[in-house]
Amino acid sequence: MTPSDLWKKRIEQTPGLVPYLEPIAKKWAKGVALPKRMTLGSEPRDPDLRIALSRLFGEIDYRKGKIIAAIPKPLRDNLTLEALAEQLGIRIIPKNNSKPEVSAILQRLRLTHPQLKPVHQWMAHSPEIDRLLSNNPRYAVTLLGLLKAATYLFDNSTPVTLSKLGSVFLNDSKILRNKKALPYSLLGGMMLQFLELEDYPENRSVALRQFGVISNPATTNAALYGPLALIRNGRPDPWIANRHQRREIVILNSTNLENVEAVQLPDGIGTVITTENAAPFHELTLENHQALVLYTGGYPNAIICRLLDLLHEAGVSCKHWGDSDPNGLLIASLIDRRIKTTLFRCGIEEVLRHANDLIPLKGAPRQLGLSLLKNHPDFKFREELELTLRTDHWLEQESWHPST
Repeated sequence: MTPSDLWKKRIEQTPGLVPYLEPIAKKWAKGVALPKRMTLGSEPRDPDLRIALSRLFGEIDYRKGKIIAAIPKPLRDNLTLEALAEQLGIRIIPKNNSKPEVSAILQRLRLTHPQLKPVHQWMAHSPEIDRLLSNNPRYAVTLLGLLKAATYLFDNSTPVTLSKLGSVFLNDSKILRNKKALPYSLLGGMMLQFLELEDYPENRSVALRQFGVISNPATTNAALYGPLALIRNGRPDPWIANRHQRREIVILNSTNLENVEAVQLPDGIGTVITTENAAPFHELTLENHQALVLYTGGYPNAIICRLLDLLHEAGVSCKHWGDSDPNGLLIASLIDRRIKTTLFRCGIEEVLRHANDLIPLKGAPRQLGLSLLKNHPDFKFREELELTLRTDHWLEQESWHPST
């Protein structure tokens, strides 16, 4: 059965699906990347329609009379979406029959930046790039600037603002600061190709943070606890270590790390413990570990990434304490890209020990886990992820307790 036949059958069986499918098809037809989750319309009362929606989307949230659903991977396939748009009579933005011109533009861009092979592969198969260039070939100039910015980010290790990137590579300090505009989205899409993340708008922002991008130097922070000294001009600055002697947590922003060449730790301190959530971070600061403690607040931002790079260069290793769901393990793998990382309090033994404290795995997180296993066979924490998916349960950080 073709995708078109399948949609026709579904719609004939449950006509009430149409108003919930239209927002997805319309967004795709405009060449816009589908978000991770979408509000699709008002909550239906018909029980048969609710069942049909659940079969199509999996887990669904009903909030304030609205239906919010994660868009599953099968519903992101271009052939499937094209067939859906056709069945719903939704016009796809025309390509002006300029495919050869688009191919020529992409080929020229490949020649200017051959080192960005994953980016060029993505651009060659991206409907949003195809439609963009088909309708406005002059946008190739902006894409060239974005490729230059992507090259800089790939090679750069220090935090950089969106304003600086826009000014240097696109001659416009404001062009990347609008996070809903196309240039920001495309640059995030480019950097996403180097990470183990699905292509959602939210993840494009995550990708930019992993490569040092910050919106505001004063408000992008990292919470740190430990006897660390920052080295500038060959001289250690011990102010963080001094705060640690008084058992104080330090909040760092990008200006604190300007011109820092390296970091220094006392003998016997060779580990940093990273923690995904705030309450466990506070617990760790009270436990007197012979280690630094660093709070990531979920996916690490550019300041945390810079600290991890400096710690790696100093020969420090990392223990990561996070949730054992796919998002938590993905955070651990992103940290491992920068510093050698093992799991702490969230590995297989700890998860099995907390069998009575586990939380069911549902919906979008489960789809993320399946996607990671399928598309990234070398995923660092594959065994832990397989356990999570096999049992359909995961251990939340706050549920951890010491063995008796």
